[in-house]
Amino acid sequence: MKVHKTITYEYKNAPIPGGGYVTGLLYHPKQPGILYARTDIGGVYRYEYEKKCWKGLIDSVSMADISETFPIACALDEKKPERLYVMSGINGQGYGKFSISENYGETFIHKKIPVTVHGNLCGRGTGYRLVVDKKDENTLYFASQLDGLWKTTDRGDTWERLPLEENYMTCVWVSDDSKTIVAGTAGYTIRESDTLRGHSLYVSYDAGQTFEKLMQPENVMIHDSKMNGLVASRYDYDGTYLYVTMNVTGRWNYVVDLGYSCDSGDVIGGKVLRYYFSDGKIAGYDDITPDADGTLTAEFLNYGFGGISSCKTMPGLLVCSTLCREKESDEIVYLSKDYGSSWSVSLCGLEKGDLYFNTSYMKPEYNGNHCLLHWLSDIKINPFDPDEVWFNSGTGVFMTDALLSEHPRYHDACTGIEETVHLNVYAPVDGEVQLVDIVGDLGGFAFRNLDEPCKNSFDDSEGNRYITCINADISDADSNLGIVTARGNWKGKTKGGLVRTCDNFKTFDRIGMPFGINAEIDKKLHEIENPNVNAGWVAVSPDGVNIVWSVADGIRLPVELVLVSNDGGHSFQKAGVFDLAGQPVETGYLKVFSDRSRKDLFYGFGGASEIYVSRDGGRNFYQKQPKEAFPVCDFGYIDTANKTEVRGEGGKTGIFYLALGDAGLYKLCYDTKTEEIHVKRLTDTGDACYRMGLGVIGEDRDYLTEEKAIYFCGRLEGEYGFYRTFDEGKSYERLNQDNQMYGEINSIDGDKRKFGRFFLATGSRGVLYGEMKRQSRKI
Repeated sequence: MKVHKTITYEYKNAPIPGGGYVTGLLYHPKQPGILYARTDIGGVYRYEYEKKCWKGLIDSVSMADISETFPIACALDEKKPERLYVMSGINGQGYGKFSISENYGETFIHKKIPVTVHGNLCGRGTGYRLVVDKKDENTLYFASQLDGLWKTTDRGDTWERLPLEENYMTCVWVSDDSKTIVAGTAGYTIRESDTLRGHSLYVSYDAGQTFEKLMQPENVMIHDSKMNGLVASRYDYDGTYLYVTMNVTGRWNYVVDLGYSCDSGDVIGGKVLRYYFSDGKIAGYDDITPDADGTLTAEFLNYGFGGISSCKTMPGLLVCSTLCREKESDEIVYLSKDYGSSWSVSLCGLEKGDLYFNTSYMKPEYNGNHCLLHWLSDIKINPFDPDEVWFNSGTGVFMTDALLSEHPRYHDACTGIEETVHLNVYAPVDGEVQLVDIVGDLGGFAFRNLDEPCKNSFDDSEGNRYITCINADISDADSNLGIVTARGNWKGKTKGGLVRTCDNFKTFDRIGMPFGINAEIDKKLHEIENPNVNAGWVAVSPDGVNIVWSVADGIRLPVELVLVSNDGGHSFQKAGVFDLAGQPVETGYLKVFSDRSRKDLFYGFGGASEIYVSRDGGRNFYQKQPKEAFPVCDFGYIDTANKTEVRGEGGKTGIFYLALGDAGLYKLCYDTKTEEIHVKRLTDTGDACYRMGLGVIGEDRDYLTEEKAIYFCGRLEGEYGFYRTFDEGKSYERLNQDNQMYGEINSIDGDKRKFGRFFLATGSRGVLYGEMKRQSRKI
């Protein structure tokens, strides 16, 4: 056994917190103190009222199967408060994962459902999609995203599709007597034309044996909408009325079939309906749609509606939220005390509702003096406390415990929610910053204290944030110096490209775009200046003078878009790339890295494991053939599509370690005298290395001048886990338990100063650092 021991490790989040789209909230209707939140990419959380924080329920999920990080629906059993159902999955697999917990989500058993399920697919903001039959705990209904309405009578052992023609479902409601079922659909399978959906709402009065159309408002045709027609979004039932919110695909929506919710662009034409019953059937509806002031209106609105919720302890109390109103103004939370017959505005952006932010980066001064609230697709009143309301957003959850007061003081309540997508992590060799965290959506954070949220993500001189950075390169010679590839933010307050820090990530300046090299490059640079466009991948020499930029085309790094500056970014030119025969390379991909010690050396890795070296500061790259066999891997991807990790060894010239997935962990050595490249596989055949980083090898040791500890996640002798080696793969120590997996791992780096500490950039559980419980080892 090469893994000769398991070291007891503790893992903590370097707190963001929040940052991602919480897609739904769920209270237990009978037992106080039970509240769950589902997220698009971060699994399910349970709120711990005594601690006032959220607890993630996916820590045991490993990279072998990350389905549970993508929940589309949760359900609870009224009679068994400890029971939790979760439906999750990954698009393209053809099946979903149906998970059952009998202990509030601490552990699960899993079953398959033969339909496509994906919690990060457009339309993820609608619901309820999964419900338990109140008369039979073994019977559940599931409104799938692409495959129709389904039912199980044996708690998921088998499933049958109900006779509803529409494939694109949004929600399902079942009456207390189990006879009446209302199904919300996107009306796409039965669409009337290429620009008009079919009917959305259907009802069954015979427990799902047959369905008929349920009355709903007439559709209004909007000529610049790609797909017209109302779609049911959310519902609530208070024992008397069934409330439904509906929306139309918006003018700027970039998705057609699934473009019925905020998460696919925008929605308009929102409606709030109140269905009433007579003789056991739905007899009709009242249109209780409020306008911006809360007055009932029949007009076509330029925004939609998300969640709606009632409260059993205060009959007549309702709240509902707008959706995609932030495109022109601020989102609104409405309050009604008479079943929706009249409304008042409880929250409107920064103007009403006394909204404040506990999390610094959410504050208006860091968001162009705007309110960042968006995607309010769900809202819930505590069934046992009419003053407590929670709503979701695209950046975490918010709440008030004083709904009925004149000053509800809404605020973010995201402690414990860490579901942002972290793309790369870097541990500098010195300086105040302990961790540089490269993050999807939010941009990047420089942690000076690993246990405290940063004041803001990477920003300009006015506090306007950059978003979704892709990578950073930090000088080992001077940790004050770093360059980052960043996207410009949604509001256009910042523009994408290269941003540089010269003061240890305190401030940033944007390097000017090098227009004028050629038309193709100019086109890509102009695209990058648009909001939310990938900038690419960057490498910088230790002195900051030479900069090589692989400009992005989406998630790819085309070889013809590699630029180089030899004057600190004042001017750029197109880099030359040459194959083994000395001929120019005009197609393919190239990801660039700097030598950790020499300013003139840069390295490039291609789409089919081509290796290039530049000895002139990045102006020209020449392909080198390794003397040994080297597996074929595609290094030309970025963002979450990047499936390799390359780390240059600090204090050395020409030494790199490469995590190549199932091909294992490799070491690359470039001899500057002979210009030869040698590669060596450090892991055994059959072992895998997915992500890796380098750290200091022992207590009171020096990272730059001594050998390195290698930290990685991978599979050794068939067992996935986190590992470290001090002897380049001759022996290993495991660093985690089965309940310390944390979903998808996108990047790993070892601490360069504190022995034993390493960092995990996850795609579902935030950025974490692991430390030994006892640090007694010396080498």
